[in-house]
Amino acid sequence: MADEHNAEWYENTFKRMIYWVGGVLIAGTAITYAIDKWGVAEKFGLLTAVIFGLTVATIKAATVIVIFMHLKWDWKFKTISLTLISTVLFFIGMMWLTVGSEVKTYESNDGKPGRIDNTWKHGEHAIGLNKPAEIQPPKE
Repeated sequence: MADEHNAEWYENTFKRMIYWVGGVLIAGTAITYAIDKWGVAEKFGLLTAVIFGLTVATIKAATVIVIFMHLKWDWKFKTISLTLISTVLFFIGMMWLTVGSEVKTYESNDGKPGRIDNTWKHGEHAIGLNKPAEIQPPKE
């Protein structure tokens, strides 16, 4: 490892990597700007634009992390990657279970996994809205 990272290596190899990372960052920013100017959100929907933007941002972040945080040369990179991927999949699964069950879909009116809307509606529990509940005297 010491032979690999000498002054000549930094001058030749690492300098090219720095330029490559800079190129990826500039290209990603230019692509995101161009897609926004072309109106992808209006033509294909906001979800498509968000997915595209987050994909470009993830590629840019991964490029910086791999080179500048030296994960490219880390032997435990596979373990870190597996842990990160597992965490992201767990987060997506939990969000789908909690938030996803409350989101209405285009296929049906209710969007629930069981197709039954059991969400509590505010105000439906009161007999008369904007009135305090009446207290009934106990029956004897």
